[in-house]
Amino acid sequence: MKEKQVILNGNSYDLLKYLEKNLTAENYEQSTTYEFDFDYGKGYLTVFEKYFYRNESVATLTLHIHPLENEQVELIAIISGSSVGILNIDFGVSKAILKTLDQLIENFK
Repeated sequence: MKEKQVILNGNSYDLLKYLEKNLTAENYEQSTTYEFDFDYGKGYLTVFEKYFYRNESVATLTLHIHPLENEQVELIAIISGSSVGILNIDFGVSKAILKTLDQLIENFK
């Protein structure tokens, strides 16, 4: 399991829609999204799944988008389910997901 936390400028809804659009373009399937009320606006918890043919596994990307004061957003990403077999081998799946997420975060800034 890998994790990433970053603070971005903007609002949580715009970040959610941006990630939905771009991750689906990268063949991720959005399985569910929950909306929460926070002091500074709406927050979201959403899960994306991606199937990897090379090792016949499904990895999940769970995103928690939490609004902060001063038009900022905290994004927490957790990647799991990327390893398979008795040896728990990842085959670079979590690294690939993090690379995609890092590119999307850079473009959102």
